[in-house]
Amino acid sequence: MADRFIIIKSDGKQTTVMNQTKTANYLKNLINSNRHANLNQSLNDVDAGGKATGDYTFNGKPVKHSSSGIMGVKSVSLFFYIQDGVNYIFAMGEHAGSSSYKLTDYGQPTGDFQKNRTISI
Repeated sequence: MADRFIIIKSDGKQTTVMNQTKTANYLKNLINSNRHANLNQSLNDVDAGGKATGDYTFNGKPVKHSSSGIMGVKSVSLFFYIQDGVNYIFAMGEHAGSSSYKLTDYGQPTGDFQKNRTISI
């Protein structure tokens, strides 16, 4: 849809606005190549609006998520919010259970979306 993404890095700093291809290339550096197809599908879902993530908020915005893959095999789950037509991605991990996700790849220094935390929806 908008094809506009910003990554909020684990130190809180933000990238410039990127299109989906540049965002995928940026995030692929954080995961093994066998998960790249899952990342691409998750980014497609982010750009399509994602799914609600319960009562979680980040930077005062409702959190959404997008996930692609099979629990226990390989998956990529992205956590983001939308502001002014831009998708702000701030955490990435994988399925931990049918409605939970572990932030194995990157997250924020503190709070619900800290790296290695598990998010239950």
